[in-house]
Amino acid sequence: MPASIEDRHAELQRITKLYEARLRLARASELASLGHLFEAEAILCPGMHIPISAEELDLLARIHVKQGRFDLARRRWEDAVKTGNQRSEYEDCIMALDQWLDYRQRMAKWRLRLGLWTGVVLLAALWLT
Repeated sequence: MPASIEDRHAELQRITKLYEARLRLARASELASLGHLFEAEAILCPGMHIPISAEELDLLARIHVKQGRFDLARRRWEDAVKTGNQRSEYEDCIMALDQWLDYRQRMAKWRLRLGLWTGVVLLAALWLT
């Protein structure tokens, strides 16, 4: 049975929408890889609307990480987990981000302690001379 014109039109609209989404994702990926993070974010979030596809959310999270906006990155990956697509990959990204932030915090504390001890040693050396 041949498809009706309405069915063909609906299928064509669906394919066009999918193509536009993939093209937008590819363009945003290209801009992000070139370091144009705000432009890539603008393509993914036209009118400040959060994207709904997991792939766009993932790219947006990675852009946020590069920008140092870690809380937003975590939220975008959590949104991607909720979509159900590639859940484990996005959960791994959240876990890696948490581990990196924990490491960064430990290094900052270590540097602070090192700086304080260096200051104490320098003050003691000055006092003894």
